Amino acid sequence: MNEWFKQVGPGLFAAVAGVVAVLPAIILGVPNNNDLANHYHFAIPFYEALRQGEIYPGWLATPNFGFGDVVVRFYPPALYYLLAAGRALVGNWYVATLLVIAALSALGSLGAYFWARCFVPRKIAVWAGVFYAFMPYHLSEFYQAAQLAEFAGGAALLFAFAFACRLGNEGRWRDVAGLAAAYAALILSHLPLAVFGSLALLVYALINIRKRRTGVSFLRLSAGVLGGLAASSFYWARMVPELKWIIADGANPDPLLNYRHNFVFSTLSPEKQETLWWMALLAIATLMMCAPAFVTLRKRFESASRRGLIAVATLLIFSIFMSTALSKPVWAVVPYLRLTQHPFRWLAVTSAVAPILMAASVPFWSKQIQQRQRSVALMMTGLVLIAVTFSLSQTVRGATYLSRPTFERMLAPLKESPSIVQWLPIWASASANNKPSYEKCLPPALTAKKIDAPNRQLSVIEWSDLKRVFEVEAGPAAEARVATFYYPHWVAEANGHTLSIRPANDGTLLIALPPQKVVVNLEFREPLRTKLAATISIISWTLVGSLLIFGSFSRKRRDHEPIRRDATNQS
Repeated sequence: MNEWFKQVGPGLFAAVAGVVAVLPAIILGVPNNNDLANHYHFAIPFYEALRQGEIYPGWLATPNFGFGDVVVRFYPPALYYLLAAGRALVGNWYVATLLVIAALSALGSLGAYFWARCFVPRKIAVWAGVFYAFMPYHLSEFYQAAQLAEFAGGAALLFAFAFACRLGNEGRWRDVAGLAAAYAALILSHLPLAVFGSLALLVYALINIRKRRTGVSFLRLSAGVLGGLAASSFYWARMVPELKWIIADGANPDPLLNYRHNFVFSTLSPEKQETLWWMALLAIATLMMCAPAFVTLRKRFESASRRGLIAVATLLIFSIFMSTALSKPVWAVVPYLRLTQHPFRWLAVTSAVAPILMAASVPFWSKQIQQRQRSVALMMTGLVLIAVTFSLSQTVRGATYLSRPTFERMLAPLKESPSIVQWLPIWASASANNKPSYEKCLPPALTAKKIDAPNRQLSVIEWSDLKRVFEVEAGPAAEARVATFYYPHWVAEANGHTLSIRPANDGTLLIALPPQKVVVNLEFREPLRTKLAATISIISWTLVGSLLIFGSFSRKRRDHEPIRRDATNQS
């Protein structure tokens, strides 16, 4: 039992530190922010679709007052699967939210511990989990910004770094599987962080690979990344080809979403832009926490650990650089980087990297407190404490908490409420390129009718999320207007023939009706590429899971073989 606790105890303690970091929310309520409602605008109909048997919904029927929403095709789904699982487990969204956030926070701290174990002993690595739990930007993701998907993506990024580290040093095929699972989870959690994380992983891998094992390490790293892409293909294979079908930023994007205006320290004036002012404060607090960490570059460490920590330090400097205006030339040339809009989000990468160096510096500063450099050690400790105190007093204490009744009142209208204009289909507004207000995008109500056709009598036979069936009496040829946004995957058929459909000026779906009496079947059908990607994902996750499970068993056998040999020799 004692041996088991020595092995598992530090990791459990790191996970507990993650739970402690979100304890104020567990006690006081869910922190509120504008993004919180947006998450549940997606999560609630996502959960309802799962209950109806859709493993990965492609169309949400209830939002936008029943006209539907395609956000599910573009926003990464991992967080919403977790929230839906929590909702199914505990029976309400409030407890489910706190349960999922606590689990994600614990998982993030465990990921920091797991990565730090590549360099330091267990009892030191646990500090990485503690530091990550209280990193200023990481706390702000949850308590101030409600960036729940980015909060979840941070945990996946830490495990991806850890497995990349192991593969750069030596690694086995189960580490390849671990990298594939972590990278897939990153893609499925948060797209901007996936872009940043991909670039950071590339930089880290190039620095960390041992020269004598370059070929093998590169092969296994590539296999891990390709495995992650394959495992997540059910999402991105559907999303990438269809980006042209949503309004997004249009021809005239909001200046606040232009990456050139969102670098850290581009302004220190709260009057100019409150968000950038707040990000500057978070960046300063983060740098204060990082200050003692750079002593890990000293020659006091063993050569292997020192080399690995230099790679981590280089990655830390790179992440800070990318968050500032000094990196503008990089942003101008790297594909897709500009689409992430907010360079200050690189602080999520900084928050993942810094705790590793901070943990590695703990033994050094502990010794200095007992020796002649006590004053310097106390000053370094003070910097960390000041940053943590800032986070607790301004980020945690300054949050607006929602009690359960208030939270549930906020959720009540979200199932059918309007979505963000950028997620609407491009046909939802004739002036989409001019960034219309949401009210201009929504079609007028169809009174009490779900389907309307001039001079034709009709009756609805079936109306479900992905299928609408209605009967139309004979009459003059006309177009039936359906209370649903047009999207190319809707297919209308009658008497075995495909009917022509098109978007109306307001984006609703129009079906060309023949003059004879017909029963029209309108159905949302996924293209072949979606089904192929789903098959690839299932096969990939099966392979990844098999490698992780059987790789763990084979490792245990190898660990016990020396013990058995020793016992045989002694007998």
